Amino acid sequence: FYPIDYVGTEWYRSSPFVPYGMFGWQGVVPCKTEKMAQRLVTIVTEKLLTVEEAFSHIEPSQLAAFLQPIVEGELRKEPYGDLVVNILRPILPLILTRVVANLQKEIEDILDLRSVVMEAFVRDKVVLVELFQKVGRVELDFLVESGLGFGFILGLGQMLLWVVKPKPWTLPA
Repeated sequence: FYPIDYVGTEWYRSSPFVPYGMFGWQGVVPCKTEKMAQRLVTIVTEKLLTVEEAFSHIEPSQLAAFLQPIVEGELRKEPYGDLVVNILRPILPLILTRVVANLQKEIEDILDLRSVVMEAFVRDKVVLVELFQKVGRVELDFLVESGLGFGFILGLGQMLLWVVKPKPWTLPA
């Protein structure tokens, strides 16, 4: 997983998508951010949850109430903003509720979730690394803990092979 950025010289590194060079290394997940993020987005959007499903569970009036202070703050930055806010305040919740309801109907045309998530992961590789570490914690712990046992068993097998047939290729010095 680490280092996030390539450390070492770019000498004999065939491409930025290869995590190693002659004298350097980059974590596999940060090196292959785009490929990993594409797979993650595909799993989430096709097998777990679509954008329409997620957005349809949001109540338009609740989202409108959440957005109202933000919209009012942005309107206040404009010339005569306080006046505009005072005029629109009584009808702003109705307008925002209607806008959110229309967004729910056309969310696929407005929001490209794949590109949004891809940009976020490519921009901040640390987030993707942390996500993979949290999701794969059990599997990573198993690999670390089982390594001693499997290594011991393979070592015994190699030792027995060398005792039966002592060839240099079976146990190199």
